[in-house]
Amino acid sequence: MPISKSGNHQFGLCDLGTLATTPADPIAMGIRGAYAMKTSAYKPIKDYLQRTWRNMINFRVEAESYQPTMFMLSKMIEWLNGNVDAQIITKKQTSGASNGDVYKFIGTRKAGLDFELMFNSDKRSLKPILEVALPYTDAQTFIDSADSETPVALGSIVGAGDDQLLFRRPSFVKFEAPDASTILTKDEIVSRSYSIKTKSKKQDETNMSIVDYLTFELTMKFRNASVAKHIEIMSKDNAPSVTIRELNNAAFYDEWKFSAGVLTLDHELDDADEDRSLTLKFMADVFLFDVAFLFGAAYGGDATDAGTKGGTMTVGA
Repeated sequence: MPISKSGNHQFGLCDLGTLATTPADPIAMGIRGAYAMKTSAYKPIKDYLQRTWRNMINFRVEAESYQPTMFMLSKMIEWLNGNVDAQIITKKQTSGASNGDVYKFIGTRKAGLDFELMFNSDKRSLKPILEVALPYTDAQTFIDSADSETPVALGSIVGAGDDQLLFRRPSFVKFEAPDASTILTKDEIVSRSYSIKTKSKKQDETNMSIVDYLTFELTMKFRNASVAKHIEIMSKDNAPSVTIRELNNAAFYDEWKFSAGVLTLDHELDDADEDRSLTLKFMADVFLFDVAFLFGAAYGGDATDAGTKGGTMTVGA
């Protein structure tokens, strides 16, 4: 459920070209970790006397959301390559102000997007990063207008978007490789981490990211390091299918299903006096359009859900 929060700080995203009218599929960071917006010189011009002359200003905004729904992940992928509008509302600068400064990254000022999804035994989070370089005079106008811009209401999102129903805790259900072959039980886990992040190139002119691939990395360390388990792991295919599931609120879940041949398996045995464990590592770069999303009652959510309660991400054919 939405909850109140002091201040008006907001990091909101929506479909490209809709912020100025009616924001489509808006998402806010909500319950989150650290936020930062930084402006800095971009490609300054230096003369023979080592004097630095202004050229462009780079804007970089990032935050870590603890509301990483499958819907949010699907939109992050859809919004890559300059396909997103963004609204940043800073904290109030005076007690009497109605809101903080408002920066709208739209139109000729739209920003590129990168992201990293990360979950482990400590937390589940998704970190979007917006970045764009603007000509100096345009940047000056953009910053100057921030204190007079009127914020846009992002649909039903209240304030910063804090919503306990969208908050995601670590809750391991299963890790299979190949599908239907359980590698371990929950109480055998020493540590685990899964990540999905963009692999991007920067455009020289605007410093916006162009993304063709997503990098997947899965690491699972567990206590069962018997000879039998070691041989079992070594006998597995080098690139098996993989299924990961994490429980959400109630009976809903998020699931990631990798086809055989997508991720390659590597492993390490640690047999020391004070620690005996096996670590599995799965990793690969995946072409952006080789991922898809399935929503509904059969895929982690319910019949009317579009990924906020749960869903399944498929990777590969």
